[in-house]
Amino acid sequence: MKNSRLFLILILFVAINTSCSKDDDDPKVGDCGTVCTGTIASGETAGMVASSVVGKYTLTMQYATANSPFPNGTVGEFEVYADNTLYAKIDGKCVTISNPKQSGTAEVVFKDTCVFNLFFGVSEKNSGGLNEINIGSSTEFLGQFHL
Repeated sequence: MKNSRLFLILILFVAINTSCSKDDDDPKVGDCGTVCTGTIASGETAGMVASSVVGKYTLTMQYATANSPFPNGTVGEFEVYADNTLYAKIDGKCVTISNPKQSGTAEVVFKDTCVFNLFFGVSEKNSGGLNEINIGSSTEFLGQFHL
């Protein structure tokens, strides 16, 4: 009986310590409520996120233009996923965007027509890893989120 109780306590201890992790509270694809699927226009190519840029980032706006919705110094949280999905949270608003288009060899562009109405260009460094996330409209460059 004593061994059974000790065994039960040990099982309970292990279950409690392994059932939840800090990552359980992190935002995941779809958690923000708004999911936006970009459309690939005629003449565009579907994009593939480079494995070296997959990850979570806290970035700061730089080079904001006069028409940018975010002034220099604005902080954004971004998650880039291997399944070609981008999560963006800026100024308390968020969106999850899928189905990017390819823009050159080192950038994929996610078209958000749901929350921010912007293009988010996830740019890779020549050496690999995230370079920046450019933002723009369909007609102009509006700024860059940098590490």
